[in-house]
Order: sequence, then structure tokens, then C-alpha cells
Amino acid sequence: MNKSIFFISDTHFQYHRIGKKEMIKKEKFLRFLKEIRGASRLYLVGDIFDFWFEYKNTIPKHYWDILYNLRTLREEGTSIHITGGNHDFWLGPFIEEEMGFEILPEISTHKLQGKTVTISHGDMLMPGDLKYKILKRVIRGRLAIRLAKMLHPDLLFRFAGWFSSTSKDFTEGKTESCANRLAELAEDSFFKWGNDSFVMGHVHKPLLKHLGNKIFVILGDWENHFSYLRLKDGEFSTGNYKGEEKRLIENL
Repeated sequence: MNKSIFFISDTHFQYHRIGKKEMIKKEKFLRFLKEIRGASRLYLVGDIFDFWFEYKNTIPKHYWDILYNLRTLREEGTSIHITGGNHDFWLGPFIEEEMGFEILPEISTHKLQGKTVTISHGDMLMPGDLKYKILKRVIRGRLAIRLAKMLHPDLLFRFAGWFSSTSKDFTEGKTESCANRLAELAEDSFFKWGNDSFVMGHVHKPLLKHLGNKIFVILGDWENHFSYLRLKDGEFSTGNYKGEEKRLIENL
């Protein structure tokens, strides 16, 4: 029997400004992880952390409960696969060696329950935004990473907090139009890898669109929609987690 596979993105867990809204978001996520125990796989499709950068001996303290519960899920038999987003692209040895997650490339394709599924956070696949894409290539390069490691963690994370707020202010109000535009482009743009399904994050608007025998999915976010994607018996379905419905683990 095929066990369920879950996909989630854009939880944007904070390493600072831990207010009531953040605590509610985190509590829901931890309950979600407990309820999917027994799932075959969990795909974390970028921007799980509002900022992630690995120093040799430094991990933000507010991430520890998230990391602990994810590792517990993995140790109980759910394989966990993670791809970096535009906020947490700099995943490294801690995630792979200590946590035991598989770090995926920017675009990856997987055979899952009879589907050929291509997965990407999607920020580099958005139409236009040439300046943004050039900037991202620069800050993801080896030189930028080397320079960042020379900064004290507090300074780097402070800068990241400012950059994150600026980025969100810039994209606010464009979510709906971005989702609609991507849905229009999907059939011609996102099935280049021999895939029949495409799953992405980045745009905080959940969407599942059938294109004949193809499926295009935007996962949405865990800030407003608490949305996730489930693959069971070769069929995709979306959900918005409220923490009060019947256990997701039933009939996994």
C-alpha cells in the first residue's frame, strides 16, 4: 500500500520577533508533524526558515523545537527532503549530516506513486524579475558565502531581518496576480523535465490546477493559509490545516 506523501513550503519560521502570531503558527506546525507520523515522505519546499545560514557552531535558538520535531519524525521512519528557498537557500552540513534530511537541488524530479513530480521553490522560475535573479545568483555564490561567514552571526542575522521585511513589503499585494499568471504559463513553462506534475512554493497563494493529465500546484504558505499538499494512492489533494480535523495519519 502506498503511504501518504506531504508537501509544505513557506512557513517562514522566525529567529527573532517571536510574538503571539508566530507562536500560534509554530504550535500548529508541531501538531501537524505529530499528525502525519507514519507518512512515507515529507517534502519541505523552501522558506521553511525566514533565514538560514550555517556557521560551524551556531544555530538560531528559536529553531530548535522545529528541528527537534522534524528529526523525531525522520527517526520514526518518514524520509524528509528539503530544498532551499529565497530566504533559506544556504542549507549545509548540519541539515544533511546531523538532521539526516536530503537537500534537493533548485529543481528536482521524483518518481512518486506513479507520478513524475518536479519540485522547486520557484523563485528563480518566476517570469521577469531579471535584477532579482541576478542578485540572487550573486548572493548564493561562493564569494558571498565566504564574506558572510566573516561576519558575526548577530550582524548577519540582523541584516537578514531587514532584507526579509523589505522583500515582503515589495511582494505584498502581488500574490494573487502572481498565482494567476503562473497558472496561465504552467503548461508551457513547467513541464520540461519529463514530468506530469509540478509542485512549487514561493507564492503565498495555494493553487491546484489540472491541465489535462498534468497537475500544477502552488503550495501556498503557513502564515495565512496553513496549506499543505498530500499525495495518496497517486492522487493529489490540498488542505488547510486547522489542528482540529480528524488525524491526517488515519489510513496513511
